Amino acid sequence: MRNKLQWAGVGLALAVMLLSGCSDRGARTERAPLQVTTLSAEPISTYRWAETFGQTEGIEQVEVRAQVSGVLRKLHFKEGERVKAGQTLFEIEKDPYEAALTQAVAQRRQAEANLTKANRDYKRAAQLIKVNAVSRQDYDDAKTAVDVAQSEVALAKAQETNARIDLEHALVPAPVDGYAGKSEVNVGSLVTAQTTLLTSITQPDTLRVSFAISDRVVSQATLTEDNLVQVFIPDTKTPLMAKLDYIGQQIDANRGTLRLRAVLPPTEKLKPGQYVEVRLMTGRLENVFSLPQGAIRQRPDGTYSVYVMDNGLAREREVTLSHWEGTQWIVTSGLKAGDKVIVDQILRLRDKLPVAEKKVEPAAVEAESGAAEAKA
Repeated sequence: MRNKLQWAGVGLALAVMLLSGCSDRGARTERAPLQVTTLSAEPISTYRWAETFGQTEGIEQVEVRAQVSGVLRKLHFKEGERVKAGQTLFEIEKDPYEAALTQAVAQRRQAEANLTKANRDYKRAAQLIKVNAVSRQDYDDAKTAVDVAQSEVALAKAQETNARIDLEHALVPAPVDGYAGKSEVNVGSLVTAQTTLLTSITQPDTLRVSFAISDRVVSQATLTEDNLVQVFIPDTKTPLMAKLDYIGQQIDANRGTLRLRAVLPPTEKLKPGQYVEVRLMTGRLENVFSLPQGAIRQRPDGTYSVYVMDNGLAREREVTLSHWEGTQWIVTSGLKAGDKVIVDQILRLRDKLPVAEKKVEPAAVEAESGAAEAKA
């Protein structure tokens, strides 16, 4: 009996110890709520944007073509460099045109000599006709010879002028100031007057961008030349505000797109022919929310969500995004006014996790939000 009582006492002690250990372990595993920063969701109005790609081009782009035919002998410029109006760009073989000019000069001098002789003969005939020393027919022929000689001189002078112009055209100048494109022909190539394109010159002081939007976007938008256009310099988020100057009136049946064009402000950060991001304002969004990019979580299935603080718990909310503005995402659905959106600790959050709001100054909230964005 005594032994039984001893064993019972030992069992009771063990049970007490086990219960005490469990209680301690439960106390140790109970964690304090995660400290988070929240942002109150407030509805705003903003623009709706359509995003696409476009290509820059010069507003004043001039094609340089040969005015005379011949073999290209020299290039007097570097492709891509800025050139001045009147600067020689190409030199076409001049020998044939120099020979033609020499011939035209000789023909003009011969015609002038013929005119001198015709004038002399006419003066003599005019004196002789007074004393009836020549017939009326000879007098009229002498007078006609002067008229013919004068015409031949005028023709010879015109041919000389044309030959001189052709010789000048063997040196092809830049018609305007701007940047010369690549040479379309190589030295030694035969170029044809009025046909062969030698190069193009773009005046970069004013650029425009051509782009297209899908017919789906067109059906949801009202397009006028007052619609805002943002053009983004490559590798930056800095937009240039452009002005629409052309809106196509027909959908491209093959691509299902509408062509548009906008004029860019003067800039040295873009060159003709560059591909750029373009955003076109297609309407307004009402009762949407602007959130830091770091507060947005992308799920494995490609959808997006945020965490909202609700009764001391982090609750995941699926949201729909429209576009970004600076460092902010525009959220069109999934939130309501007054929701406390958690903007930090995103990687540590999970649905129904206990959370507590930090008590910090507004400046600190902004700083922590920026840090969360950098990690994301």
